[in-house]
This record gives sequence, C-alpha cells and structure tokens, in this order.
Amino acid sequence: MSKKWWSSLLGKKPQPKKVDVLADLDAITEFLGEVQYDTKELLAQFKKLKELEKEYHIAASGILHINLETQAKLLDRLLERYEFFENDVDINGLRVKIIAKEFLKRASKAGMTDLVRQKEKDKRWMMLW
Repeated sequence: MSKKWWSSLLGKKPQPKKVDVLADLDAITEFLGEVQYDTKELLAQFKKLKELEKEYHIAASGILHINLETQAKLLDRLLERYEFFENDVDINGLRVKIIAKEFLKRASKAGMTDLVRQKEKDKRWMMLW
C-alpha cells in the first residue's frame, strides 16, 4: 500500500522518448534540400555588406552616417537569418547524433560488440562536435 502512495506522490519516471530514425532522416533530408536557398540569400546579403564596407572606407563624412545606417539595417536582417540558419543546422546535427547513438544501441543489442567498441573509439562517433 505504501508503494502506491509514494509512486502516486512522486509520479512515474518519465519514459525516454522513442527514437524515430525515419522521421529524423526525413527532417534532415528536407533541411539539406532547402539549405541552398538559405545560403544563396545569406551570400547575397553578405555581398551587399561587403560593398557597404568598401564604401565605408572611402565615404566622405557627409554620407558616412547613411552608410552606417544602411549597414545596421542589413546586419539586422543578416543576424536574424543567420540565427535561424544556425539553429536549423544545430537541430539537424543533434538528429544525426541521435541516429548514430540509436545505431550503436541496435548494433550492441544485435551482438556486434566489436563494431560498437570500434565506433566508440572513433572521435567522430564520440560526437564531441
């Protein structure tokens, strides 16, 4: 009887979320398919910023403020888009790590201990990136 009381008071331990490798692979594939649009837009904006930076170095004092205001507006857009891009890359990097860990768990469960030990010694599989 006391076990029920404690378990209802503390609640059940949260079950780890099941890894859905196919869903993660779909998300990564979709991201990589669309990444070209993000990078093209970012490249175009960085080129504009580079031109403004060149103009800044030769600008007369009268147009210096205009140049800096234009750079500020462009940097606002760049920072926002780059933040979104970086977050997408980070999320998909985590997905790749989850898939790799799930693979090691499955290989271990299948009795492939030599392969698992080999991969666990590989720096890339340590996933310290």
